[in-house]
Amino acid sequence: MNYIVLDLEWNQPRYARETVEKPVHLVGEIVQIGAVRMDESLSIKEELRLTISPQYYRKMHRKVARITGLDNEAVKKGIPFPEAFRLLAKFCGKDFVFLTWGPDDIPMLRDNLVLFSMDEEWIPDHYDLQVLFSTQKLGELRQMSLEDAIDLVGEEPFQAHDALCDAKSTALLCRHLDMETGLARYAATAGDITVRPLENRELSVRFRNRGEALKELGNTIFSCPLCEEYLLPEGMIPQNANKYLSLAECPKGHRFLIRFRLWKTVGDRVGAAREVYTLDENLITFFKQKEERYEKIKATERLKEKRKRARRREKRQAEREAALAVTDEA
Repeated sequence: MNYIVLDLEWNQPRYARETVEKPVHLVGEIVQIGAVRMDESLSIKEELRLTISPQYYRKMHRKVARITGLDNEAVKKGIPFPEAFRLLAKFCGKDFVFLTWGPDDIPMLRDNLVLFSMDEEWIPDHYDLQVLFSTQKLGELRQMSLEDAIDLVGEEPFQAHDALCDAKSTALLCRHLDMETGLARYAATAGDITVRPLENRELSVRFRNRGEALKELGNTIFSCPLCEEYLLPEGMIPQNANKYLSLAECPKGHRFLIRFRLWKTVGDRVGAAREVYTLDENLITFFKQKEERYEKIKATERLKEKRKRARRREKRQAEREAALAVTDEA
């Protein structure tokens, strides 16, 4: 079996009105693919860099161009996505898994395959190396930038935000990880949510701000993906800065974990994805862990606020006593 370390760069619509809605709500169109093929000994065998000419978001978003260095002229010289996919598939071979840094590349690849009516079922098992790295090197499950991770292990990074260079930097990190144990325990370590197939995923970019997004998402009824009855989120807790979790149960007893993902989009609006996972014991444990952590944070904040109020009362009392003392002296 081979490990394919995959990194993607994608363009975004410059204006909300340009967003492609069918056959998929297109958050981004891939403009660069970088991949490194490693064997089971983690030896790099081959590299791949492909620049892709976008068919829908033809003009590069200025922020994407600044970060990636890909301008309009560069992507015009690229190849169409279907050709790039065929080259990627040939590069990967038959027996492989994908390794990425972060959870976004695989959903983006899947959306682009749907966009061009290509086989999304081709995507094999895939693993977010942030999960392995954070648990093995930091002792807790949390997000970390690729640059910070490379610095932590003392490696020299390749040029950031070039797809192949980021894939090569990610490959360097594999040498510092117990890959066999990490992949074997991946589902339990990741809370089984990053590897679970979605029952449903819906996206929107119509919210003006984070507060509006959370209020509407938390109070909007949607259909059960198993029976078409209604679902309504039962409260909402933060998973991290940009993800929120909830539980929901339909009238027929189907239970789900709901995850809401938020991100900044064009015009400083807020995009949101609602992801629905069938609830089981692993996900119940995952949710309870996040709920307990949230409750601890709230308790700490309440204690801080209580102490602030006590200090304010003490200050006012001291001021009153000082004023009385001045009056008595007079």
